[in-house]
Amino acid sequence: MGGNASQPTAPTTGPTSIGRDPIDSADDRVARLARVMTSKPKQNKRRHDHPFWDVEEDTDYDGYEESIYILKQLYKRMDPSVMKTLGDAKGDVKLSLKYDVRRQLLLVKVVSARDLSAKDLRGKASDPYIKLDVIPDSYSDGAKSTSVVTKSLSPTYNEILTFKVLPEDLSDTQLRAQVMSHDPMGKDDFMGEKIISLADTDLSKVSTEWYTLQAETDLDIKGELEIGLQFQLPDTLHVSIIGASQLVCRDPDKLPCPYVKVIIPGVAKVEQTKVVKNTLDPVWNETFDFPVAEEELGSRYIVLHVLDKAFVGETDAMGQIFIDLLNLDTSVGYAGRFRLADLKNSNKVRTKWSQTATVQEFREAMYAHSINRYPKLIFQKHTGNKVVTVSSRKAGSSARIRIVDGMAI
Repeated sequence: MGGNASQPTAPTTGPTSIGRDPIDSADDRVARLARVMTSKPKQNKRRHDHPFWDVEEDTDYDGYEESIYILKQLYKRMDPSVMKTLGDAKGDVKLSLKYDVRRQLLLVKVVSARDLSAKDLRGKASDPYIKLDVIPDSYSDGAKSTSVVTKSLSPTYNEILTFKVLPEDLSDTQLRAQVMSHDPMGKDDFMGEKIISLADTDLSKVSTEWYTLQAETDLDIKGELEIGLQFQLPDTLHVSIIGASQLVCRDPDKLPCPYVKVIIPGVAKVEQTKVVKNTLDPVWNETFDFPVAEEELGSRYIVLHVLDKAFVGETDAMGQIFIDLLNLDTSVGYAGRFRLADLKNSNKVRTKWSQTATVQEFREAMYAHSINRYPKLIFQKHTGNKVVTVSSRKAGSSARIRIVDGMAI
């Protein structure tokens, strides 16, 4: 964000990543990135040019926390996935579990966490707490939380939380542990979670374990997808998307507009169906051809993403299916229905659903600007009523935020 200095060349191949150069320190790299992406604004101009941004604002600085919040909101509105992936889920949480048969209570001692991601935009610390709930919550206990430990990436709690669960329900109950970072200026930040099946835990005694945190799992996803597969020698796989039924509806005032994206990892081709508007039971009857040699079937699998097309706002995921081609009978093919689920934590795609280069640049730019307090139009004392507008030519998105006496509206 800034003025009329010569514009640097934007990265053109893949995401750049802070922290990969073993020679430079992380602070040096971030500072250098901020200087490259920011130039001094020309005096008496209301418009600031930037290789990644175009910025306009309606008009010295002492409201750093307010400015950080404004910066986060601008980036979030430019691309919501920035805040979802910021400080990817990492670290572990240590829990002790036991079932009290007499009182019919699940006892959970939250011991500690370690190696958490830094949600402070300066990339140094977080204010973590642990939130627990049981699924299903038959007794409406709701979510329960530990206290907040400030400025720590390896907090200690030693707090016990309890949930009412009948003995006969234990095998069908899951415990969800979410690590959150308290944000006094806005919505608390998600840092990772672990969903634990009580059926797989020996609750007759105290069971203590470190659980690795994962990305958030969408447990609301439901429905089925009907597909067909046919193989044509020597090297063509026909994938037919027939329809779906009983999909999740997230908006009580609007039915989804679903479509399906079809991917075979390792095959340089992505297909998608047409969008069917306003339905939970779409029908497509579309077939796509993929170049897959017969000898490659044993190492290939299909990823089917069902998505809700957003004509305004953000496209929502409605579930995924993985189909291994190892056992496909090429002489007969296959036709059937598969239950949809949130599979982003699956081992198959954990390394494949990486962020795009643009999202990575958004994240690095946000860190860089927060650490170096650029641009001045954000990091200053805000008084009165003003509007800041940003747009990214590269990402093809824009955002506007109104600031009233230092508060983002």
